[in-house]
Amino acid sequence: MSSMKLKAAALSAFAFATLASPSAFATTINVAVAANFTATLGVLISAFKAVYGSGVDVTFKSESSAYLQTEIINHTTAYDLFLSADQSRPQTLATSYPSLVIGSPFLYAVGELELWSPTVDISAGLPSPIPVDIVLADPNKAPYGTAAAQVLSASPWSITWTPGSPYPPSGTAHVFTKSNISLTYSDVSNGVYSYGFVHQSAICKLVSGVKSFTRVAGYHHTYPYNDTTYPHTEIAQYGIKLVNSARTSAQDTVLTNFINFINSTSGKNVIKDYCYSLTL
Repeated sequence: MSSMKLKAAALSAFAFATLASPSAFATTINVAVAANFTATLGVLISAFKAVYGSGVDVTFKSESSAYLQTEIINHTTAYDLFLSADQSRPQTLATSYPSLVIGSPFLYAVGELELWSPTVDISAGLPSPIPVDIVLADPNKAPYGTAAAQVLSASPWSITWTPGSPYPPSGTAHVFTKSNISLTYSDVSNGVYSYGFVHQSAICKLVSGVKSFTRVAGYHHTYPYNDTTYPHTEIAQYGIKLVNSARTSAQDTVLTNFINFINSTSGKNVIKDYCYSLTL
């Protein structure tokens, strides 16, 4: 055989070996996940693949819950599972768009709202008046932003907001928004804003059953949903299985196994490690 043919055969064998690698033939499902749960989902996927092997994979897109809901309704992207940061959007799909979902929404995590700064001591809470520019997720798009806007509507800030209207209200000083909670966290982390409202899971980890705010450096103040002074909607995060006409029976099996894994002891331990609760 000529050297040219040998090279061609070698390249062909290499290409086949590359295509035949386990990852290339993995049975893959696609998840739409609320931005706050991105890091936790990544760990869940790794743990799931460790149990089920290299023949399965889970891809995902993280954004605000509102953005993902719109994509699902408009068939912009084919998803198999929607992990929202609230209950209302999965329930809306089940009630108003039943042909897009399978089954009912299920609770997978309950989050907490945090005021956080890497450099400024805000452990006593948000000052009044607000002295510097701060940031929160858009309350019309992200449930953590909704919770933050509800906190800011209370005295002493009294920044009134009607859901669906632009935020912040015209003339509001020092309050800015980002389209999702991950971008909000990034801007505070990078010093664009001195502090802002973020998801507790970004800065907290569970150590021996106790929440420890050592995942990142800085100062924080928790705004629990049942606080009588600064009440806000409980951040109960629900998922729902989606209809995907292109999903194969093998993919359907992976999807069922992944949802079961999320709700298993192993999956719940991962979720709790990021300081989420599992019950209302």
